[in-house]
Amino acid sequence: MASTSSSVSRHEPQRSSSSSSQLNRRGQALGSSTIDHEDDGSLCSEDVQVHQAVPSSAVQSSAQRDVLLSLVWHGGKLGVAYYDLDTPQVCFMPDQPELGDFVLLQQILKEIEPSAIILSSKQDERLLKILKQTPEESEAVDSASEQDGENKLVFLPSTDFALEASKRRILSLSVPALPSHSTETERVLYFNSVLPMDSFCVIKAIGGLLKYLDQARVGVELEESSVRVPVLGFRTFTVEDQMIIDDSTYSALQIFHKEAHPSVYKVGTSSSSKEGLSLFGILNRCKSQIGSKQLRLWFVRPLKNLSMLKQRLDAISFLTQPRNIEVLSSLQSNLKHVKNVGRILARMIEARAMPSDWMTLYKAVYHAIVIGDICRSQAQQVDIFRKTAQILAADELLMIVSILSKTVDFDAPSDNNSFMVKTGVDEELDEKKRLYFGLPDLMTKVAREELSRLGDNIKTCNVIYLPQICYLLAVPKPDGIDSGDFYMPGMQFMFECNNVLHYKSARTRDLDNMLGDTLCDIKDMEMSIMLKLQNTIVQHSAVLLDIMEYAAQLDCLQSLASCAIEFGYVRPELTEDDVIDVKKGRHPIQELCCSPFIPNDIQSSGAHGKVKILTGPNACGKSVYLKQVAVIVYMAHIGSFVPAESALVGQIDRIFSRVKSLESVSVGLSTFMLDINQMADALNNATSKSLVVVDEFGKGTETVDGLSLLSASLRFWLKKMEGCPHVFVSTHFHELVQQPLLPESPLLQFLTMETLQEEGELVFLYHLAEGHTTSSYAAHTALKAGLPPDIVQRGRQVSSLLSQYKPVHQIDDSSSDTHFKRCQKIVDRFFQLDLEQSDVKGFLQNFVLPVSKGQAVDW
Repeated sequence: MASTSSSVSRHEPQRSSSSSSQLNRRGQALGSSTIDHEDDGSLCSEDVQVHQAVPSSAVQSSAQRDVLLSLVWHGGKLGVAYYDLDTPQVCFMPDQPELGDFVLLQQILKEIEPSAIILSSKQDERLLKILKQTPEESEAVDSASEQDGENKLVFLPSTDFALEASKRRILSLSVPALPSHSTETERVLYFNSVLPMDSFCVIKAIGGLLKYLDQARVGVELEESSVRVPVLGFRTFTVEDQMIIDDSTYSALQIFHKEAHPSVYKVGTSSSSKEGLSLFGILNRCKSQIGSKQLRLWFVRPLKNLSMLKQRLDAISFLTQPRNIEVLSSLQSNLKHVKNVGRILARMIEARAMPSDWMTLYKAVYHAIVIGDICRSQAQQVDIFRKTAQILAADELLMIVSILSKTVDFDAPSDNNSFMVKTGVDEELDEKKRLYFGLPDLMTKVAREELSRLGDNIKTCNVIYLPQICYLLAVPKPDGIDSGDFYMPGMQFMFECNNVLHYKSARTRDLDNMLGDTLCDIKDMEMSIMLKLQNTIVQHSAVLLDIMEYAAQLDCLQSLASCAIEFGYVRPELTEDDVIDVKKGRHPIQELCCSPFIPNDIQSSGAHGKVKILTGPNACGKSVYLKQVAVIVYMAHIGSFVPAESALVGQIDRIFSRVKSLESVSVGLSTFMLDINQMADALNNATSKSLVVVDEFGKGTETVDGLSLLSASLRFWLKKMEGCPHVFVSTHFHELVQQPLLPESPLLQFLTMETLQEEGELVFLYHLAEGHTTSSYAAHTALKAGLPPDIVQRGRQVSSLLSQYKPVHQIDDSSSDTHFKRCQKIVDRFFQLDLEQSDVKGFLQNFVLPVSKGQAVDW
């Protein structure tokens, strides 16, 4: 409770100080003034802090992303809707054909990464089986949900997904774009304009999602039961134009890589992991958190829509030009001030906006206007600049900035934890504040008057102000006297605190009647102004969300442009033809880890062959080249420049890989079985526009079996002719070249990594050339790894004998030579036996068995 006091003393020397500048803050007490009765008194100040209670639910971590996903699969159609707490909108995907392979569903789950999946209790078992195969699912913990960490399956009664009930739930929804006094007909027309009401599956999914939000009361747990979960609007999302990549490929190509945080204090927290050495970690130069989230979304949603990709490349080309470096710098300096306003809007809807939210919102809108001016002054042929200039130049933004700057006092002290209204907004409020700030002088005067009326035994007194109690006269309690025995004529005793007696006097009652509870009045008036301002801001939430969307896209583009300038990337040329033609391509991660990096060309088309078999010594760079091919194609399909001198990349619909085996005890599959699963996926689903990268397939089983399966897979693709995908294979099965296991085909090409032999040493050149090798030079690699030379030499002998189809004998020594001579004598004695007359059993007992046991035999 804040208090204001004025103290009068009979024995202190006079002092003076001004406290008006310190008191210009709501929620703090005014000073206390002390007046000496003999020396005319003095004024001094002492601040008392008022603490404003903040609901714990108002504090949310911006690093956490809570997404609730609802889906309905019926009649071969899939309807999906999700609610993101970061931007309180319901995003939906119109009904899409899903015949039972659930490739689309798996892609959606990977992209959205929901924290909860809401389903009907009467759900198809095939769908549940797919959901239980995802990493987000685990064992059931109760009858309503199955969860693992933050992710869970939530089952609602099937009636919650009924079509008519879902429609009624949608029509009763309150959104800022729809006035509360709208008629039922107006509501029907509005929701028909923003939702596909003829897509029954998605309408059911939205109905179930809204039902769960109301039951779980997400984000409004501490509010009254009448408070609804905020929904700012609806937005469509789709995956039709996206290139499909599975988790094993993401891991093999090192697109993302999480590693434990080095600080032990952050282990087990939401920030216990950080991005390690990965493609995303290298290319993420975003200045804002919303930009980083959007860039990660681009990485998990590579596109095959060439038009959208060219728009991104046009913007990056513009920003990488030397004459536009200043534009790039200006965008970077402004984008870092655009924060996540979605959470701020959600708190405003729930009337829980923090004082810092107003400054964050003001900075975001102000710098968004500056960004719009920058985009408007640039080349209009860049699509993202043209759209951004149109959106961020809206009169609504100027109105929002104007009303915020005129209403909110952003110059208030930083330690003030309350909403402050500027002078000039409300005359009555300004008068109240002037009165409140003048209270120290007034209370000093009243304290002096009261002290003059008191007896000489009272040496000092205070006039204090307490909110809700108003003005009191405080007198120190004399020693040895109880509070009930200390009588003050004409005054009403109120309470005792810290040996100070508090009274209501006639003069303090006059102050109550004249001034009232000034601080509470000021708070109430400022709260009323804040609520009106909140309502105005929420009504323009659509344009504020557009700020986030376009600012995030610009942040992603400037990040990719910065990396292109720093690492020397070039713009890829995109085409619908089945071709990959890259000159002097480089691996974006490997080139940062080793210097110098040897670039290599990539050519795959009908004219140059679409099936490449790469052989070469161990550690010569085959795996790096295969990953380099896939990463360059991937970067082109997220709209990024690529590490090469030039690149022509055709439209790719999917990238398959058999590079890295994601082994796990919980999976229950062997290494070879995991490899077979990845290979089967590529064989069954690859098209002429797919890219397949296979690294040493078959090494997890017998050589003959691995060789036969690899050759059969390659023959399968070669027989497709024009339907053959882009296939890059590295192998140590040199029999593919030496034996006629593969048919002659113009689509087939053998490649190798060049090496040199100098004085018995093998030198890797890391340069790709046409041809093949006949040895893996495993002995050379073993020596480099530190194996003893005698073991390596024995390995060479055995390898040579096996390649010549000769028997492999045990290494001769003194003991083996003696044993060989004994065995030779047994053979000679056996040939001398007469099998019809000789004692064969005695021969076995006396000679053969002892020799086999290593015993001495008397020949």
